[in-house]
Amino acid sequence: MISFALDEEEKMIKDTAESFGKVLREGMRKWEKEGVPYEIISKYEETGFGMIDVPEDIGGSGLGFFKKVLTLENLAYGCAGATLYLELPSLIKHIFVQADPQIKQKYKDEKNLSFFIDFDGVFEIKEDGSVSGRANSVLGKNLRTFLLLKDGKVFVFDDFQSIPKKPLALDAVGVNEVEVNSKPQEVFELKDQGKYFISVVRLYLSAIQSGVIRASFDHSSKYAMERVAFGKKIAHHQGMAFILSDFSIAVSACQLYTYKAAWSLDTKQEDFFRVCADCFAFVSETAEKFTVWGVQILGGHGFVKDHPVEKWMREAKAISLLFGGKHYAEMDAEQII
Repeated sequence: MISFALDEEEKMIKDTAESFGKVLREGMRKWEKEGVPYEIISKYEETGFGMIDVPEDIGGSGLGFFKKVLTLENLAYGCAGATLYLELPSLIKHIFVQADPQIKQKYKDEKNLSFFIDFDGVFEIKEDGSVSGRANSVLGKNLRTFLLLKDGKVFVFDDFQSIPKKPLALDAVGVNEVEVNSKPQEVFELKDQGKYFISVVRLYLSAIQSGVIRASFDHSSKYAMERVAFGKKIAHHQGMAFILSDFSIAVSACQLYTYKAAWSLDTKQEDFFRVCADCFAFVSETAEKFTVWGVQILGGHGFVKDHPVEKWMREAKAISLLFGGKHYAEMDAEQII
């Protein structure tokens, strides 16, 4: 008989991620101001979640993307910014999956890496081999090595300028402006022109968005069941009931599409690039829309920091703009169709 239930290992991963997500939720306002502390980073490394999806030949467990998605969405349910910070090292590992064996071995244990995907052509490769340009949104803190993905190649720099920025969201992960005007210390090609890595990036972001929209729904629907107006709970008013119904459907749709995208990567489907692109575009569009609803359900209370719905609204918008954003994802999905 066919079953869609999680197996024992998947349940354990989900339950552990939920517990850690609660820890992130408790400190989410603090992480925005001060960043994620070492004690949280250390505890997260002990769980082994960070490398759960990374192939074994570059130091991971190789357990697949579905288990990673279970982890990401439950962590992001607690705090999206902290989740992205904790998961950035494992995400960057995937840039080496389609590289030659010697490159994999060289960067296997490298830390404090950052990367940028040049969708807009803001970096110029000159005749002498030097590269110049500026990236406005590079994630991470204490950057030592900068990886530029452009035209199916990865340009590696240790000579660059990094200026921290004050973002309106995702403060916990750190956002930087990186300027390059030098020759790369190394250049290597990706066998598939970067499609695998871009797909993994979009899957990570989709899973995090899925956690964000679920968090917003749970908080706002609970508020709607407690707030009384005109003699009854506002959730029982017909107009609000329709909104909450649509909100609930959107949460499930985002979650299921993210699972499908993870499956497409795990099973190496021919259309994995299209599926992951379409997933990120859909989930981001949906999260942006419904996290705004999460704020509006609370009325004026939704705009103050007494409730976290304003944070989730900011995060959903910020995530939808990362690494080419939902617009380039839509273009990639449409071109393949």
